[in-house]
Amino acid sequence: MRVLFVFTCAAIWVGLSGSLQTIIREAAIYARERLVNLGLFPYLGSKIMVLCFLGLAQTLLMAAVVLLGFKSPEPTLMPWIIGLSITTFLTLVTSGCLGLAVSCFVHNETQANTALPLLLLPQIIFSGVLFKMEGIGKIISWLMLSRWSVGAYGALVDVNAMVPEPMKAPDGSIIPQPFEVTPVYDPTWSNLSLNWFLLGLHAIVYLTLALWKQKQKDIF
Repeated sequence: MRVLFVFTCAAIWVGLSGSLQTIIREAAIYARERLVNLGLFPYLGSKIMVLCFLGLAQTLLMAAVVLLGFKSPEPTLMPWIIGLSITTFLTLVTSGCLGLAVSCFVHNETQANTALPLLLLPQIIFSGVLFKMEGIGKIISWLMLSRWSVGAYGALVDVNAMVPEPMKAPDGSIIPQPFEVTPVYDPTWSNLSLNWFLLGLHAIVYLTLALWKQKQKDIF
């Protein structure tokens, strides 16, 4: 789980870093061109296309590093390289869309840079890896793209099957498990598809927020 968690955090960090300044850096140019004939959809569409192309290149690089640096598992759902690439690409693009949305709300590039750790911390805390999510924490975790990225990775490699059987210590107490078996990482197509779908849904929500905020900036 720690290794899969690192994959998710790396993808989110790369995606956010490449998009947080995208909109605010062009604020003056955007305002001028918007007064002429620049459309919102073509403008954001061009940013999404760039994100997708960058995401594809970054996915290839990250997948190469993972394949070279870590022993590949043998998932039953699909070949590891395919599942790894799809999940990494979706995580990169979704985090990039989050960065675009935040870039629409900040007022300068300094604020955009400051937002990076503030965005990463909740993703780390509420991913469900470091802490067990219960109650309100579980609901908050559903709003974090890290939760669905880790869930997809976990379903791919079936981490539930890696949990050892409970063992007793010499004093009779039960040795704590490294983590508990949970439906979050069920190695089923329905669970994997759900995680991928919700990553895509997060991206749509972030882009909708970006579109709405950019529309609010119109002065005509």
